[in-house]
Amino acid sequence: MDSGFLRVLLEPGRFFQERMRGEPGLKIPALIALVIGIIGAVSAAISANALTEGLPPDMQVFGLAGVAFAVASGIIGGLITWVAFGIVFYIISMVFMGDGDFKRTLEFTGYGLIPQVFGGIIGAIFSYQIVSNLSVPIISRPEDIAVLVESVTTGMLSDPLTPISGIVGILFLIWSANIWIFGMKYARNLSTRNAVLTVGIPIGLYILVNLVTLIG
Repeated sequence: MDSGFLRVLLEPGRFFQERMRGEPGLKIPALIALVIGIIGAVSAAISANALTEGLPPDMQVFGLAGVAFAVASGIIGGLITWVAFGIVFYIISMVFMGDGDFKRTLEFTGYGLIPQVFGGIIGAIFSYQIVSNLSVPIISRPEDIAVLVESVTTGMLSDPLTPISGIVGILFLIWSANIWIFGMKYARNLSTRNAVLTVGIPIGLYILVNLVTLIG
């Protein structure tokens, strides 16, 4: 792995402090977000393919279209996630009188997504295993598609690996949050306390919602 990426993971404070000496750059953060999107697309395709397996031959084209849509959504989703986090951090930091342009905030947000690459790979492996454990019913009529979707969804949610996958995802998100705290401290010229609040408030709420979903 590139030494710069290792420094983001292990010494985020020093990394961002040094990055502040140069001009903001979005190429590498955009690439990181794209990689995450591709990994998410693979995971989505694995799940969508489970539905395709339950369709009769004359309806396979619809299943393939669903897989293609899942792949496209996954790729776009990686980029949207990157920009969305950047916007949220920028807006919240305004409450704490943050000072710094949005491009820098977006750049540092992208670097903070690096742990999500590892989390996404592990999540894709979990998705493959969960789908492998499914017993997908074969339908013969278009009107039974709802039954197929419900069966696959229920099977995936009831698999013991699903909550484990969710917890692993939360752990990697916490890792990203730690990096984002340093990133926002320098990108928005915040105190450590205000940087923690800028990142901790939205990420804490996001984790809480996910925990409630897992428990429920």
